[in-house]
Amino acid sequence: MKELMIKNNDIELVQAKEVRIDSRLVAKEMGIKHKNLYELITKQKKSLREFGSLATFETEAVKKQGNRGVKHQRYYLLNENQFDLISRLARGKNHEQIIDFKIRVTKAFANSRKRETVKRESLAYYHESRDSLSTMQGVKNHHYINLAKAENKMIGLSTGQRKKANEIQLGMLICLQQIETSVFKDIDSPTEAIREVSRRFNQLVNLISPVQKIQVTQ
Repeated sequence: MKELMIKNNDIELVQAKEVRIDSRLVAKEMGIKHKNLYELITKQKKSLREFGSLATFETEAVKKQGNRGVKHQRYYLLNENQFDLISRLARGKNHEQIIDFKIRVTKAFANSRKRETVKRESLAYYHESRDSLSTMQGVKNHHYINLAKAENKMIGLSTGQRKKANEIQLGMLICLQQIETSVFKDIDSPTEAIREVSRRFNQLVNLISPVQKIQVTQ
């Protein structure tokens, strides 16, 4: 399963088809042994599957002490409802610590839902921007590449990190792509259009931070 790690404050969630939390993190934060939590989840499989699919285990190579071979640690990935149920059944020693952890996880899942909502919205603006650029005569691949680089710089991401953008960065991306679409509909030349996008990005930068400058290569 291809996984994407999403950080929500101090809670790290795993995203594949849906957002989930690692049982090892749950055990650590609740102050219980993962072996015991794993056994509890296994015992409650039938109930947990009422809230969604549940992989029997995932494997990850872990070096043994003294570098004598590796072992595979088994763990579960729980969705929000599964976490809620298992956290009601699990017993830890520090009640206040567990309550605090549940609150942080609840906020993390809520933030992830917001992120997914903004992400879906941003895709529409992305396609509108690129479709508008694609209609211009003489548009080349480097126009798209340089535009993406400028966007990433504006929202503080490196190449290849777009999938990890949070809801604030995605919201900013929507604003940038609205600017692009507006420019691409008014200017026919891709080089002149990219130059105008660069100028407008810098106007936006000046409103946010007078020091930073964004250069879009034509």
